[in-house]
Amino acid sequence: MKVSLQWLNQYADLAGISAEQIASALPMVGLEVEAVSTAGLGPLEHVVVGEILSFEKHPKADRLSVCQVATGDPEPRQIVCGAKNFKAGDRVPVALPGAVLPGGFEIKVSKLRDVDSHGMMCSARELGISDEHEGLLLLTARNLPVGSPINAHFPPSDTVFEISVTANRSDVLGHIGVARDLAAYFRRAPRVPALAPLDAGRHDIAGSPLVSVEVSSEACPYYTVRAIRNVKVGPSPDWLRRDLEAVGLRSVNNVVDATNWVMLETGQPLHAFDAARIGGATLRVRPAAAGEKIKLLDGREIVLEATDTVIADVAKPLVIAGIMGGEDCGVGDATVDIVLESAWFSPVAVRKTSRRVAVSTDSSQRFTRDTDPALVEYAAARAVEIILATAGGVASGPPIVHGAPPRGPVSIEISGAYVRERLGHDFGDEEIFGVFERLGFSVKDPSGAGDSRIVTVPTGRPDVTRPIDLVEEFIRIHGAENIPLAPISSPTLPATDAPVTLFVRKATALLAGRGFAECWHYTLADPVRIARLHGQEFADSLALANPLASDQGCLRPSLLPGLLDALKLNLAVHAVPRRFFEIGHVFRPGRDGALRELLSVAFIMLADPVSQSWKKRDSADFYAAKKLLLDISAAAGLVPQRLVFSTPQTSAPLWQEGHCGTGRDRSGQAELACGLVDAAVAREWGIKGAVVAGEVLFAAENFAAIPKRPRFQDWSPYPPVSRDVAIVVDAGLPAATVLDKVRGAAVKAAGKDFSVEDVFCFDVYAGKGLPEGSKSLAFALTFRAEDRTLTDDIVNKAFQQILKTLENLPGFQVRK
Repeated sequence: MKVSLQWLNQYADLAGISAEQIASALPMVGLEVEAVSTAGLGPLEHVVVGEILSFEKHPKADRLSVCQVATGDPEPRQIVCGAKNFKAGDRVPVALPGAVLPGGFEIKVSKLRDVDSHGMMCSARELGISDEHEGLLLLTARNLPVGSPINAHFPPSDTVFEISVTANRSDVLGHIGVARDLAAYFRRAPRVPALAPLDAGRHDIAGSPLVSVEVSSEACPYYTVRAIRNVKVGPSPDWLRRDLEAVGLRSVNNVVDATNWVMLETGQPLHAFDAARIGGATLRVRPAAAGEKIKLLDGREIVLEATDTVIADVAKPLVIAGIMGGEDCGVGDATVDIVLESAWFSPVAVRKTSRRVAVSTDSSQRFTRDTDPALVEYAAARAVEIILATAGGVASGPPIVHGAPPRGPVSIEISGAYVRERLGHDFGDEEIFGVFERLGFSVKDPSGAGDSRIVTVPTGRPDVTRPIDLVEEFIRIHGAENIPLAPISSPTLPATDAPVTLFVRKATALLAGRGFAECWHYTLADPVRIARLHGQEFADSLALANPLASDQGCLRPSLLPGLLDALKLNLAVHAVPRRFFEIGHVFRPGRDGALRELLSVAFIMLADPVSQSWKKRDSADFYAAKKLLLDISAAAGLVPQRLVFSTPQTSAPLWQEGHCGTGRDRSGQAELACGLVDAAVAREWGIKGAVVAGEVLFAAENFAAIPKRPRFQDWSPYPPVSRDVAIVVDAGLPAATVLDKVRGAAVKAAGKDFSVEDVFCFDVYAGKGLPEGSKSLAFALTFRAEDRTLTDDIVNKAFQQILKTLENLPGFQVRK
């Protein structure tokens, strides 16, 4: 929104305050300044009033004229000009040699097609007054002295501030509101224009051009109209046109300009109808009929819906309420009688329609921010004053009012002690309540004791409803920069990072050290993609009730789809990173139907490196992914012995059958999956080649306790002793399950006498000599004592106990 400094001075005494000081003050009162510019004619040297004495066609250019121009010198100046909108006797601005026009353009004596030109006659744009450049700026005022400085005949230039207004500050969407804040900040007197009573000759109490006004829309609880007869529509006076152009509005005519001017003054939008174009002399504020059409002033045709509100006559809609008028009711040169609308429309209804039809106007921007209902009648009466002064006419009939303001002032009880306690500084009561009064709030002391006051907030500030809101208003105007600096003393206690933070730090360092680049993605995902990878029922359990976008309608159950996106993007642009990881929260439905929030660590990489290298690297596979998952789990305090991997799963479309596996922690605190991404899924993402990925999900319980600090454990100086055992089991039984049973038997046999240092599978055999559907798994067991060398007798005794335990397990056969 643009505000004019000259305009602001009409509503607040800002004399002696520079534009720079105001530009610094506006952000302090909550109005961010986006730009500061100059409007109007700035100081220009060597630019004077000239009179065109005569002109003739340029001998070598059809589009140029050679003019003789009087500029106050003894002899006329010859100036070559390309404009066509002048005649002999016109007075125009002339830039003499040596003048520097806006933009740094310096005027010099020059030749144009071999004809000397001693200056330049100027358009409005060349002087920086407006964007008009179709011809010369004709000085229509009479008796302007030829040769006099052009600045002597124009008002001083204006400073224009372009400010950003937050959604809760509808009170500053007009110059009066901005001036009120500045007056309060600088401790100056505000000046709100008073409404003058209408002269008897300018007010006809009878004879309104309207027969009736009907309101049937819930989106309009307060609607008023006034009528003016016998207006003379024409150009606006200079002051009115200048004010509008300073803030970026184009002058239309004196009636439309008056409504726009009052809107920019007060923040209350208005609309003027041509009374002769209102069918049946009736205005109806009603919901639109589904499929009804209206052609707006800008030429667009809009198909309306039943949720939209329109202002209509007996036959057709004339205006989309609060947004824009139609071309069938606008004020034009032939208009004689006008009907002036001023209303309060529901911000929700206007915002919904404005977004749906993709039309945003100065009116809709104000209505959607909840305009002040107290301004409805004031702004209308103010506009009547301006129209009568600029277009003539007679105010006809009393105002027609439907409904009432939707809200009234709000009274808040607050004490000075409350403000001091919240801000931590000793402000005086007079200072505190003086700020509220300068903002236009009324302050009363009902008890007379002065302990607390009743502050009544006007209807223009719907954002101030609580005592804490008043505290914010006080410090906004008083200025946080005016609170003296003071040291803050606070005892600090040593603290330990949360376990989950320590783990994230370790996991990040681990994966980054392996050459993975970190990614961050949104926690919302595409429901179609989730259904493809996890099933429709799974996607439905994670669906949002009111998603903002169709591709962000689900909570994400996995980080891997986002990592696939990252890999696809980097491959497409031939970027260096080909390995990615992410650590974040995902969501899964629990067995009881409730959602569980889990911490996920996921990674993805191409199986075969695509970059050229002097040494061929081994391809990544399931086992490489499993090793990474085990290392990540170890960083979370889960030792491999607690993790159980199962056979490859074929039910999950994400993974390639026969090249993947899943795992879990015995206590249910972690879930793991890794392997090759299904080739069909990789093709859907546009990724060529094999992709290896892995993901581990941790429940919050895994990080409930602070991990114990690891302590040094001395190693045994005595040699280990090894034994081998081969077990014949069913071919479908996972090796991890068998290894777990072997380790358990070994630990039980060793007891506390010595330790089982390692158990690992070193051979898998299936074929000749074994029953069909079975396999042989060979394990190496390593034992060691901390205080002595183990003898064969001790180890053999324990080993026999291990064999006996394994032979007693169903489906296990010790191979001899």
